Amino acid sequence: MKPIHKTIFYRYFIRSVILLTASTLALSSAFVVGASRILGAQQQRRMELAVQRIHGYIGPGLTFSGLTVTYRPDLADILALMGDTGDMRILICDTNGGVKLDSTGEYVNKTLPERVVAAMKSAEGFATLSARVIREALPGAVSAISAPLTIDWFGETISAGYILTSPNQEGTRMLMWEFLRNWSLMSVVVVLLAGVTAYISARRQARPLRQMASCAHCLTHGDFTARADVEEMQDGEIQDLAKAFNGMAETLQRGEELRRGFIANVSHELKTPMTTISGFIGGILDGTVPEERRAETLQIVRDEVMRLSRLVESTANLTRLQTGQLELRPVPVDISELSLRILLGFEGRIEEKGLAVRLDVPEGGTLFVQADPDSITQVLTNLLDNAVKFSAPGGELSLSIKMAGGKARISIANDGNTIPPEDLPYVFDRFYKADRSRSIDRTGLGLGLFLVKSIINAHNEDITAASADGRTEFAFTLTECKRP
Repeated sequence: MKPIHKTIFYRYFIRSVILLTASTLALSSAFVVGASRILGAQQQRRMELAVQRIHGYIGPGLTFSGLTVTYRPDLADILALMGDTGDMRILICDTNGGVKLDSTGEYVNKTLPERVVAAMKSAEGFATLSARVIREALPGAVSAISAPLTIDWFGETISAGYILTSPNQEGTRMLMWEFLRNWSLMSVVVVLLAGVTAYISARRQARPLRQMASCAHCLTHGDFTARADVEEMQDGEIQDLAKAFNGMAETLQRGEELRRGFIANVSHELKTPMTTISGFIGGILDGTVPEERRAETLQIVRDEVMRLSRLVESTANLTRLQTGQLELRPVPVDISELSLRILLGFEGRIEEKGLAVRLDVPEGGTLFVQADPDSITQVLTNLLDNAVKFSAPGGELSLSIKMAGGKARISIANDGNTIPPEDLPYVFDRFYKADRSRSIDRTGLGLGLFLVKSIINAHNEDITAASADGRTEFAFTLTECKRP
């Protein structure tokens, strides 16, 4: 059994889980970053509004006497209330960074670090202080906003110091932690559901493949009846694969049936002449055959030997043609002259059956095609031999050669028994014989038409067969060429 990590189910499932997990993590990261930016922007805006309101509250509570700014006593309570309400830290300092008011009361009368004071002085209005700067004054803070604090003294604007605000990070951290906890829980649920879906999908995708693998295993052990169940496969591509697989199985089954039939036919064909040859030679040797009949007996033996020779030659030609050892040498051939010459060779058999011959050849009697003369001679000989053999006595035998689109179409037809429609698609198959009873053709092995088709295909041409209403026609094409 194949290891689980090498199966398509395992690979599909693992890849799906990895893809889903990576997608969820990427989406989560993007969402967290986006949410942090939104929260940061909201904090920024909230602190700016807070500074404006603080300035509106504190400004009227300041008095300027000489060079001293005096803070109203209740401002500390107002600042503490605003800090608690806005969830932020608020400091009021003078122009030198000395803290005058603190919403928590912790930094009163302390001086802010020089870098913080310099950052506040460098801005004309609102100044955003980075975490690295503000942490020198407020450890743990991640951001802060400062704005100048001014007094309107008899129409003149006087700088009284700076307002410094920093959001309370504890509330923000709790909000982000709650969000991350809920989002993580949701992500885990989504990944688990997606994993279950991927598992079911992977099992569903692998099931038809396992079924076809099981059928293929049966085929390798000689069971050619195994078929994949196409109806259970819902995916179009898998259905196409299953149909192609079943088509291959049917072809193998038909080939196996033909092979078995061929073995039976060959056994019969070899057994009959060998028995005849052995019997007659034995009769000659032991004197059973009289002297006056020895010539007749030897003629019968010779005919049987020639029959065996034709069988061996046909099989050898097929083997050479399919393995590429039989090399075709196409040259200009007068197909009209060649066809008529071969037809004349059957004159005796045609007259014996009383067949009427009808010819339909080009005017002038010549038509040159590009073909191998020897192999095309064999094609015409086999087709005419079949036509004469299976013609009904007194019927018609026709030979037609016509031109169409630069191709010569050679057709040979005869009157006789109709080839059944279910047998017609297989007449060119190797070893196939429509006459299962062998009552009509007792000499053929079903190799002739397969050899004919193989030769025509080797010329990159087409051959067809048609049979209806007692008339059978075989036609093939050859490419026209100029007269040499």
